[in-house]
Amino acid sequence: MVGLADPDPGQIARCRDAFSALGDVPSFGSHTEMLAKLEMDAVEISTPHTCHLRQIRDAFARGLHVLCEKPLATTVADARAAIEARDLAGRVGLLGYQRHFQPEFQIIRERIASGAAGAVMFVSALQCQEWKRLTQGSWRQDPSLSGGGQLNDSGSHLLDVLLWTTGLQPSSVAAHTDFRGTPVDINSTLNVRFSSGALASVSIVGDAHAWHEDFTVWCERESFFLRGGRLTIASEDGRRHEVPGAEATSSPDRNFVDAILGRAEVGSPFEGGLAVIRLTEAAWRSAENGGAPVAVRG
Repeated sequence: MVGLADPDPGQIARCRDAFSALGDVPSFGSHTEMLAKLEMDAVEISTPHTCHLRQIRDAFARGLHVLCEKPLATTVADARAAIEARDLAGRVGLLGYQRHFQPEFQIIRERIASGAAGAVMFVSALQCQEWKRLTQGSWRQDPSLSGGGQLNDSGSHLLDVLLWTTGLQPSSVAAHTDFRGTPVDINSTLNVRFSSGALASVSIVGDAHAWHEDFTVWCERESFFLRGGRLTIASEDGRRHEVPGAEATSSPDRNFVDAILGRAEVGSPFEGGLAVIRLTEAAWRSAENGGAPVAVRG
Protein backbone atom coordinates (compact mmCIF):
# COMPACT_ATOMS: atom_id res chain seq x y z
CA MET A 1 0.00 0.00 0.00
CA VAL A 2 1.57 3.25 -1.14
CA GLY A 3 -1.17 5.82 -0.60
CA LEU A 4 -4.57 6.61 0.90
CA ALA A 5 -7.16 9.03 -0.45
CA ASP A 6 -10.32 10.25 1.26
CA PRO A 7 -11.96 13.69 1.58
CA ASP A 8 -12.60 12.98 5.28
CA PRO A 9 -9.40 13.14 7.39
CA GLY A 10 -11.21 11.18 10.09
CA GLN A 11 -11.51 8.19 7.78
CA ILE A 12 -7.78 8.35 7.05
CA ALA A 13 -7.07 8.42 10.79
CA ARG A 14 -9.32 5.44 11.46
CA CYS A 15 -7.62 3.50 8.70
CA ARG A 16 -4.18 4.21 10.16
CA ASP A 17 -5.38 3.19 13.63
CA ALA A 18 -6.73 -0.10 12.29
CA PHE A 19 -3.60 -0.91 10.25
CA SER A 20 -0.40 0.24 11.91
CA ALA A 21 1.66 -0.58 8.81
CA LEU A 22 -0.04 2.35 7.06
CA GLY A 23 1.23 4.87 9.59
CA ASP A 24 3.80 6.42 7.24
CA VAL A 25 1.86 5.99 4.00
CA PRO A 26 1.07 9.39 2.41
CA SER A 27 -2.56 10.50 2.31
CA PHE A 28 -4.49 12.78 -0.01
CA GLY A 29 -7.78 14.66 0.13
CA SER A 30 -8.98 13.40 -3.24
CA HIS A 31 -8.38 10.53 -5.61
CA THR A 32 -7.38 12.97 -8.37
CA GLU A 33 -4.62 14.43 -6.20
CA MET A 34 -3.32 10.97 -5.37
CA LEU A 35 -3.36 9.86 -9.02
CA ALA A 36 -1.47 13.01 -10.04
CA LYS A 37 1.23 12.85 -7.37
CA LEU A 38 1.85 9.17 -6.65
CA GLU A 39 3.37 6.33 -8.62
CA MET A 40 1.41 3.11 -8.23
CA ASP A 41 0.33 -0.04 -10.07
CA ALA A 42 -3.30 -0.40 -9.02
CA VAL A 43 -6.09 1.12 -6.95
CA GLU A 44 -8.82 -0.25 -4.71
CA ILE A 45 -12.03 1.78 -4.75
CA SER A 46 -14.14 1.63 -1.57
CA THR A 47 -16.25 4.75 -1.94
CA PRO A 48 -19.94 5.71 -2.18
CA HIS A 49 -21.54 3.96 -5.13
CA THR A 50 -22.28 6.95 -7.35
CA CYS A 51 -18.57 7.92 -7.22
CA HIS A 52 -17.38 4.66 -8.75
CA LEU A 53 -17.55 5.41 -12.46
CA ARG A 54 -15.49 8.59 -12.37
CA GLN A 55 -12.84 7.00 -10.16
CA ILE A 56 -12.73 3.85 -12.31
CA ARG A 57 -12.29 5.94 -15.47
CA ASP A 58 -9.61 8.12 -13.91
CA ALA A 59 -7.63 5.11 -12.68
CA PHE A 60 -7.79 3.26 -16.00
CA ALA A 61 -6.79 6.48 -17.79
CA ARG A 62 -3.60 6.39 -15.72
CA GLY A 63 -2.99 2.82 -16.89
CA LEU A 64 -3.74 1.33 -13.46
CA HIS A 65 -5.48 -1.91 -12.54
CA VAL A 66 -8.75 -1.48 -10.59
CA LEU A 67 -10.41 -3.42 -7.78
CA CYS A 68 -13.81 -1.85 -7.11
CA GLU A 69 -16.12 -2.61 -4.23
CA LYS A 70 -19.68 -3.58 -5.04
CA PRO A 71 -21.87 -2.47 -6.65
CA LEU A 72 -19.99 -1.65 -9.82
CA ALA A 73 -22.46 1.09 -10.69
CA THR A 74 -25.94 2.43 -9.99
CA THR A 75 -27.13 2.48 -13.62
CA VAL A 76 -26.72 0.12 -16.55
CA ALA A 77 -25.17 2.96 -18.57
CA ASP A 78 -22.48 3.52 -15.93
CA ALA A 79 -21.70 -0.20 -15.72
CA ARG A 80 -21.21 -0.39 -19.46
CA ALA A 81 -19.00 2.70 -19.35
CA ALA A 82 -16.82 1.10 -16.66
CA ILE A 83 -16.35 -2.02 -18.77
CA GLU A 84 -15.53 0.10 -21.82
CA ALA A 85 -12.87 1.99 -19.82
CA ARG A 86 -11.34 -1.29 -18.66
CA ASP A 87 -11.21 -2.70 -22.17
CA LEU A 88 -9.72 0.51 -23.58
CA ALA A 89 -7.00 0.48 -20.91
CA GLY A 90 -6.29 -3.24 -21.26
CA ARG A 91 -5.93 -3.55 -17.50
CA VAL A 92 -7.40 -5.86 -14.83
CA GLY A 93 -10.81 -4.86 -13.50
CA LEU A 94 -12.14 -6.87 -10.56
CA LEU A 95 -15.32 -6.43 -8.53
CA GLY A 96 -15.42 -7.18 -4.80
CA TYR A 97 -17.91 -10.05 -4.79
CA GLN A 98 -16.21 -12.36 -2.30
CA ARG A 99 -18.76 -15.16 -2.69
CA HIS A 100 -17.16 -16.11 -6.01
CA PHE A 101 -14.26 -17.40 -3.92
CA GLN A 102 -16.26 -19.27 -1.27
CA PRO A 103 -16.32 -23.08 -1.74
CA GLU A 104 -20.04 -23.54 -1.04
CA PHE A 105 -21.04 -21.23 -3.89
CA GLN A 106 -18.34 -22.61 -6.17
CA ILE A 107 -19.75 -26.14 -5.68
CA ILE A 108 -23.27 -25.03 -6.65
CA ARG A 109 -21.94 -23.27 -9.74
CA GLU A 110 -19.82 -26.25 -10.80
CA ARG A 111 -22.63 -28.80 -10.34
CA ILE A 112 -25.01 -26.69 -12.44
CA ALA A 113 -22.46 -25.76 -15.13
CA SER A 114 -21.36 -29.39 -15.55
CA GLY A 115 -24.93 -30.55 -16.07
CA ALA A 116 -24.76 -32.91 -13.07
CA ALA A 117 -27.62 -31.12 -11.30
CA GLY A 118 -29.79 -30.77 -14.38
CA ALA A 119 -31.53 -27.60 -15.49
CA VAL A 120 -32.39 -25.00 -12.86
CA MET A 121 -36.13 -24.81 -12.19
CA PHE A 122 -36.52 -22.44 -9.23
CA VAL A 123 -34.40 -20.29 -6.92
CA SER A 124 -35.39 -18.86 -3.54
CA ALA A 125 -33.10 -16.24 -2.00
CA LEU A 126 -33.65 -14.39 1.28
CA GLN A 127 -31.43 -11.80 2.95
CA CYS A 128 -32.34 -10.25 6.31
CA GLN A 129 -30.21 -7.51 7.87
CA GLU A 130 -30.49 -4.60 10.29
CA TRP A 131 -29.55 -2.43 7.33
CA LYS A 132 -31.96 0.43 8.03
CA ARG A 133 -30.77 0.91 11.60
CA LEU A 134 -27.08 0.37 10.92
CA THR A 135 -26.91 2.77 7.96
CA GLN A 136 -29.09 5.50 9.42
CA GLY A 137 -27.50 8.92 8.97
CA SER A 138 -24.83 7.59 6.61
CA TRP A 139 -24.26 8.15 2.90
CA ARG A 140 -25.90 4.77 2.22
CA GLN A 141 -29.31 6.36 2.81
CA ASP A 142 -28.48 9.41 0.68
CA PRO A 143 -29.64 8.64 -2.89
CA SER A 144 -27.17 11.13 -4.39
CA LEU A 145 -24.29 9.03 -3.04
CA SER A 146 -25.76 5.53 -2.77
CA GLY A 147 -27.91 5.55 -5.89
CA GLY A 148 -30.43 3.33 -4.10
CA GLY A 149 -31.04 1.31 -0.97
CA GLN A 150 -30.22 -2.17 0.27
CA LEU A 151 -31.18 -3.90 -2.98
CA ASN A 152 -28.13 -2.41 -4.73
CA ASP A 153 -25.96 -2.39 -1.60
CA SER A 154 -25.59 -5.62 0.38
CA GLY A 155 -28.51 -7.02 -1.61
CA SER A 156 -26.35 -6.92 -4.72
CA HIS A 157 -24.33 -9.80 -3.24
CA LEU A 158 -27.49 -11.93 -3.26
CA LEU A 159 -28.44 -11.04 -6.84
CA ASP A 160 -24.87 -11.58 -8.00
CA VAL A 161 -24.50 -15.03 -6.49
CA LEU A 162 -27.91 -16.07 -7.82
CA LEU A 163 -26.94 -15.10 -11.37
CA TRP A 164 -23.34 -16.33 -11.07
CA THR A 165 -24.04 -19.78 -9.62
CA THR A 166 -26.96 -20.60 -11.92
CA GLY A 167 -25.87 -18.94 -15.16
CA LEU A 168 -29.50 -17.87 -15.67
CA GLN A 169 -30.41 -14.87 -17.82
CA PRO A 170 -33.34 -12.84 -16.42
CA SER A 171 -35.98 -11.85 -18.95
CA SER A 172 -38.51 -10.05 -16.71
CA VAL A 173 -39.06 -9.03 -13.11
CA ALA A 174 -42.03 -7.91 -11.00
CA ALA A 175 -41.02 -6.11 -7.81
CA HIS A 176 -42.32 -4.19 -4.82
CA THR A 177 -40.27 -2.03 -2.44
CA ASP A 178 -40.87 -0.44 0.95
CA PHE A 179 -38.73 2.57 1.90
CA ARG A 180 -39.74 2.29 5.59
CA GLY A 181 -39.78 6.07 6.01
CA THR A 182 -36.31 6.60 4.50
CA PRO A 183 -35.20 8.09 1.15
CA VAL A 184 -34.16 4.66 -0.23
CA ASP A 185 -35.52 1.14 -0.65
CA ILE A 186 -35.23 -0.90 2.55
CA ASN A 187 -37.40 -3.98 1.97
CA SER A 188 -37.75 -5.46 -1.52
CA THR A 189 -39.41 -8.48 -3.06
CA LEU A 190 -38.67 -9.65 -6.61
CA ASN A 191 -40.31 -12.31 -8.75
CA VAL A 192 -38.00 -13.09 -11.64
CA ARG A 193 -38.58 -15.06 -14.84
CA PHE A 194 -35.56 -16.27 -16.79
CA SER A 195 -35.12 -16.89 -20.49
CA SER A 196 -34.90 -20.65 -19.79
CA GLY A 197 -38.32 -20.62 -18.12
CA ALA A 198 -36.89 -20.91 -14.61
CA LEU A 199 -38.35 -18.74 -11.84
CA ALA A 200 -36.91 -17.04 -8.76
CA SER A 201 -38.22 -15.40 -5.62
CA VAL A 202 -35.86 -12.86 -4.03
CA SER A 203 -36.53 -11.12 -0.71
CA ILE A 204 -34.40 -8.35 0.79
CA VAL A 205 -35.40 -7.40 4.34
CA GLY A 206 -33.46 -4.36 5.47
CA ASP A 207 -35.54 -3.62 8.54
CA ALA A 208 -34.97 -6.99 10.22
CA HIS A 209 -34.12 -7.57 13.88
CA ALA A 210 -31.18 -9.87 13.11
CA TRP A 211 -29.05 -11.11 10.22
CA HIS A 212 -30.15 -14.24 8.38
CA GLU A 213 -29.75 -15.61 4.88
CA ASP A 214 -31.22 -18.55 2.95
CA PHE A 215 -30.21 -19.55 -0.58
CA THR A 216 -31.93 -22.49 -2.27
CA VAL A 217 -31.70 -23.76 -5.85
CA TRP A 218 -33.97 -26.51 -7.18
CA CYS A 219 -32.70 -28.30 -10.29
CA GLU A 220 -33.96 -31.33 -12.23
CA ARG A 221 -31.70 -33.85 -10.49
CA GLU A 222 -30.30 -32.04 -7.45
CA SER A 223 -31.28 -29.29 -5.05
CA PHE A 224 -28.97 -27.06 -3.02
CA PHE A 225 -29.83 -25.69 0.43
CA LEU A 226 -27.41 -23.14 1.85
CA ARG A 227 -28.11 -22.12 5.45
CA GLY A 228 -25.65 -20.39 7.76
CA GLY A 229 -22.73 -21.19 5.49
CA ARG A 230 -23.59 -24.91 5.47
CA LEU A 231 -24.45 -26.48 2.13
CA THR A 232 -26.75 -29.50 1.86
CA ILE A 233 -27.31 -31.25 -1.47
CA ALA A 234 -30.45 -33.33 -2.04
CA SER A 235 -30.55 -35.79 -4.94
CA GLU A 236 -33.62 -36.76 -6.96
CA ASP A 237 -34.02 -40.01 -4.96
CA GLY A 238 -34.53 -37.95 -1.80
CA ARG A 239 -31.14 -38.56 -0.20
CA ARG A 240 -29.39 -35.60 1.41
CA HIS A 241 -25.79 -35.01 2.38
CA GLU A 242 -24.09 -32.06 3.96
CA VAL A 243 -20.97 -30.86 2.19
CA PRO A 244 -18.00 -30.56 4.59
CA GLY A 245 -16.93 -26.99 5.18
CA ALA A 246 -13.77 -25.78 3.50
CA GLU A 247 -11.63 -22.67 3.67
CA ALA A 248 -11.66 -20.32 0.69
CA THR A 249 -8.49 -20.64 -1.37
CA SER A 250 -8.65 -17.04 -2.59
CA SER A 251 -10.40 -13.71 -2.07
CA PRO A 252 -11.06 -10.60 -4.17
CA ASP A 253 -7.82 -9.01 -2.95
CA ARG A 254 -5.69 -12.11 -3.51
CA ASN A 255 -7.27 -12.84 -6.88
CA PHE A 256 -6.69 -9.22 -7.92
CA VAL A 257 -2.96 -9.51 -7.29
CA ASP A 258 -2.78 -12.95 -8.90
CA ALA A 259 -4.60 -11.70 -12.00
CA ILE A 260 -2.27 -8.71 -12.33
CA LEU A 261 0.74 -11.06 -12.11
CA GLY A 262 -0.78 -13.44 -14.65
CA ARG A 263 -1.20 -16.28 -12.14
CA ALA A 264 -5.01 -16.48 -12.29
CA GLU A 265 -8.06 -15.45 -14.26
CA VAL A 266 -10.23 -12.67 -12.84
CA GLY A 267 -12.71 -14.48 -10.61
CA SER A 268 -15.22 -11.64 -10.29
CA PRO A 269 -15.15 -9.52 -13.45
CA PHE A 270 -17.01 -6.27 -14.04
CA GLU A 271 -19.53 -8.12 -16.21
CA GLY A 272 -21.08 -9.52 -13.03
CA GLY A 273 -21.77 -5.99 -11.86
CA LEU A 274 -23.46 -5.21 -15.15
CA ALA A 275 -25.70 -8.27 -14.77
CA VAL A 276 -26.69 -7.21 -11.25
CA ILE A 277 -27.57 -3.61 -12.13
CA ARG A 278 -29.54 -4.79 -15.18
CA LEU A 279 -31.82 -6.80 -12.90
CA THR A 280 -31.82 -4.15 -10.15
CA GLU A 281 -32.70 -1.29 -12.48
CA ALA A 282 -35.59 -3.29 -13.94
CA ALA A 283 -36.81 -4.13 -10.42
CA TRP A 284 -36.78 -0.45 -9.48
CA ARG A 285 -38.82 0.39 -12.60
CA SER A 286 -41.31 -2.35 -11.75
CA ALA A 287 -41.70 -1.11 -8.17
CA GLU A 288 -42.27 2.44 -9.42
CA ASN A 289 -45.06 1.08 -11.62
CA GLY A 290 -46.87 -0.75 -8.83
CA GLY A 291 -45.20 -4.10 -9.36
CA ALA A 292 -46.02 -4.52 -13.04
CA PRO A 293 -43.62 -6.90 -14.82
CA VAL A 294 -40.72 -5.16 -16.55
CA ALA A 295 -38.42 -6.60 -19.20
CA VAL A 296 -34.77 -6.92 -18.12
CA ARG A 297 -32.75 -5.17 -20.82
CA GLY A 298 -29.52 -3.26 -21.18
